Amino acid sequence: MDFEVPVATLAALLLGVARATGFVLLAPPFNSRSIPAPVKGAFAMALSLLLSTQIAPSLPEPTPGFLVVAAVTEVVIGAGLGFVVQLLFTAVQMAGDLLDVTGGFSLQPAYDPLAMTQNSNVGRLHYLLAITLLFTSGGHLLIVKGFATSYVGLPVGGDVPTDQLAAVIMTAFSMMFLAALQIAGPMVAVLLLADVALSLLSRAAPALNIFAIGFPVKIMLTLAMLGLTFPLLPPALDALLEQGARAMMSLKSG
Repeated sequence: MDFEVPVATLAALLLGVARATGFVLLAPPFNSRSIPAPVKGAFAMALSLLLSTQIAPSLPEPTPGFLVVAAVTEVVIGAGLGFVVQLLFTAVQMAGDLLDVTGGFSLQPAYDPLAMTQNSNVGRLHYLLAITLLFTSGGHLLIVKGFATSYVGLPVGGDVPTDQLAAVIMTAFSMMFLAALQIAGPMVAVLLLADVALSLLSRAAPALNIFAIGFPVKIMLTLAMLGLTFPLLPPALDALLEQGARAMMSLKSG
């Protein structure tokens, strides 16, 4: 019994794997080092299998030169889409990094075995909490939906919209900083007011050792504010995910 697969289907599967691989390597939560590389490859293959029927009708006649150029182009497009999602998702961790700097936790950074770097304690806590909320709220499905919808505006074989992609990345950068300030802004203001109060106390009572009592007071304020602001993270994360999915859907090739 002979089993033949059309050339267009194989080409669609190959190019779908190329874009999905670039996306999975950069987009959270799939880019985590806790996910083995074979699992990431299987996930990229599964995405391409599901989307191959959408890719195949728009493909021109596959030739070796076209497949090589299109595969490189698809990897670039997938990496660009994943980087946009990564920028928006990093806003949650950046908010924790701001709290680490103002609260004094940055004096003792913690080693992150997943990122292979030294990260701040509160920033890493925010990132892990955002990952947990992402899976529990179904946000990962929204990211996958945005990736699947990208084939409508960016069909396989089209040009890379470098101007649009650069504009979307710059917008994502600005939104990342803005979201981080919105999440951590009230807590940073409280900690700055605590610094002002401690400085006034040192002027009023010079005999007090402010350095000895200042760090415990700021740590206590940081932990208390974290407990009060954790309920604000789910709506902020949902808004960031919606903006990321909207950014992926807005890209269109010329």
